[in-house]
Amino acid sequence: MKTTTAPQSQEYRGEVRGRIDWQKTVKSRARKGRLDEPVFVCSEPEEHYNIDENLVLKRLLTVIHEIVTGNLEYALENPEGYDWLSAWTSSIEDPDRSAEPATKVLERVYERNVYLQRIDIEEDAVTERMIESVKRSRSAFYREAAELLSRYRQLMRHELDTEEAREILNHTLIAPEKAEELFELYWVFSVLNEFDSARYRVLADWRDRPSAVAEWEQDGSRYVLSHNSTGEALTFRERIEGETIKPDGYLYRLSKVLEEWSSLSEELFGREQSDSLWGGRPDIVLERFEQDGDREWMLDDVLIGEVKYTQDVQYAASGLRELLEYMAFVRHADENGEYVEETEHILESVAVRGLLFTDDLDHETGETSDSIRLVEYPDSPDL
Repeated sequence: MKTTTAPQSQEYRGEVRGRIDWQKTVKSRARKGRLDEPVFVCSEPEEHYNIDENLVLKRLLTVIHEIVTGNLEYALENPEGYDWLSAWTSSIEDPDRSAEPATKVLERVYERNVYLQRIDIEEDAVTERMIESVKRSRSAFYREAAELLSRYRQLMRHELDTEEAREILNHTLIAPEKAEELFELYWVFSVLNEFDSARYRVLADWRDRPSAVAEWEQDGSRYVLSHNSTGEALTFRERIEGETIKPDGYLYRLSKVLEEWSSLSEELFGREQSDSLWGGRPDIVLERFEQDGDREWMLDDVLIGEVKYTQDVQYAASGLRELLEYMAFVRHADENGEYVEETEHILESVAVRGLLFTDDLDHETGETSDSIRLVEYPDSPDL
């Protein structure tokens, strides 16, 4: 490991270590008032490890160590099915040591190597200028460390082109933390599979509309499918209109509770609360738009899907109630805010249809109505 040396002065009594600095020795004895006292100031070389090359190397090893011991911990403890980790789990033949996997070598070197321990890296101590400097090092070892650390930082800044992104995604599995979220996505793509023209939006324009999974046109209609969202032209929020309720009834008193709750929460806790009576975000929203006489896209009808990852009938029944509420209360998100379904057609699936997606229920279910359909895994939505 590369180091630098610098002279370090040290005062000794009755002994000499290194080269005597006579000028400092005389000054030291003069200060003490005894020129014949056996005091010597010696200059000894001291090694310094905190040079650019070693700081870059230590930072890179720290990043790798955190990834291996943190992000990859489960995969390394359960290597079956993770063939791409074989380089870390396979034993390395070392004539001076018994064979051990690369993970153990990394742990031993990073945590026990006395030279690495002497390198002190503070957070953000390794600058881009230092990395560029080390890339020009005479040592190929340090040059590679600098290239890898630079590459890692570029990836963390999302600086990659289309081919690089495709290469990474071809070797990456991204899964939600919770199984129920994966179950929701299963049904999202089951719905999309019903359409030949569906175009995904997972990587496109995500900053503007992060919940829009896909958007496409088919048979003269425009479709937008969203996950865990209120959709593009909809709102799922219900307020109490003061002028439409009786001055002393349940809704009147409830409106007073919500107003006071919102006000006191702001005063006591500094948290603003919504005074809406009801609100939510369906798991799946599929909107279909038709063009009007001015060639503007206008919402024509909606499919709402509620997903319950369960085999319990009671929990599935609670999902059914949520679905019915979404279907009954969904409004247009324009200034008028009218209900999508007309009063005479509430829950009749004229403009708003509903699907309840569940696991294979441990119960014999009855026939579904025209307005609501129950789809159990692994049945098809059959849209």
